[in-house]
Amino acid sequence: MSENETSSPEQRVNQAEAQREVLLEAMEIFTHDLSNPLQSLIVLTELALDDTPEGTEEHDRCRQSLEAAERMRTLVQGLAGLTRSIDGPRNTKTVVDRFVSVLSRRWERHQVRISVDMGPIERTPTPANLETVLLNLGLATVAAATDRNHPRYELSVRGILREGQGAMPCTIELTLVGHNAGGTAAPVELSRPHMERMGRLLDGVDNMRLYEEAEAVYLEFAPETRR
Repeated sequence: MSENETSSPEQRVNQAEAQREVLLEAMEIFTHDLSNPLQSLIVLTELALDDTPEGTEEHDRCRQSLEAAERMRTLVQGLAGLTRSIDGPRNTKTVVDRFVSVLSRRWERHQVRISVDMGPIERTPTPANLETVLLNLGLATVAAATDRNHPRYELSVRGILREGQGAMPCTIELTLVGHNAGGTAAPVELSRPHMERMGRLLDGVDNMRLYEEAEAVYLEFAPETRR
C-alpha cells in the first residue's frame, strides 16, 4: 500500500500545500538569481549594439541577442509575479497580465494573437486561486494551438460584470479562434485533458465556477473581500 493510500484526505491536502510552498519558494529564488545576470547581459548587449555599424552582420547578431534577452526578461518577470502574487495585492488586471507574460513565448511560437479587455472588472480584487486556474486555461489554449490545425489563432480574454448575480458577479470570458490561410475563422476547442484537470482544480472550490457555452469558456469568481 502506497503512502498516499494510508494518508487521510486532510494529510494529503497539507502535503500538497507544503509541496506547493516549497516549489514557489524555489521559483522565487530562481527568478531573483536569474534576473540580475540577465539585466547585466541586456545592458552589455545594448552597448555592443551601439558600438557596431548598422547593416553589418555583427549589428544584426547583437540585435537578435538583445531581442532574445528581452524575451527572457519578460518570462522571468512573469514568473516572479506569480511568486509575489501569493501574499501580495491582486486584481484582475495584474492576474491576467501575468498569465499573458508567463506564456508569451508560447503565444509567439504558435502564432496566437491575444486581445485583452477586462473592462468593468479590471480593478476587482481576486481570490488567490484564480491565478492557478487562469494559468491552466492558458496551458489548455497553448495545447490546442500546438495541434497546428490553423496557421494562426486569436485568443480573446474579456471581463464581464453581471450585477445582481449573487456571490459570483465577475466573469472572465475566453474565446479561441483559428484563422485559415484563406481568411476564414473557426472556434477552437481547448485541450480536453487540461479542461479535465480544471475539474480537479475547482473540486470543492466555492468562490469560482467554470463552464463552456456557445464556443467560449466562462470563469466566474467572487471578488475577494479587502482586509
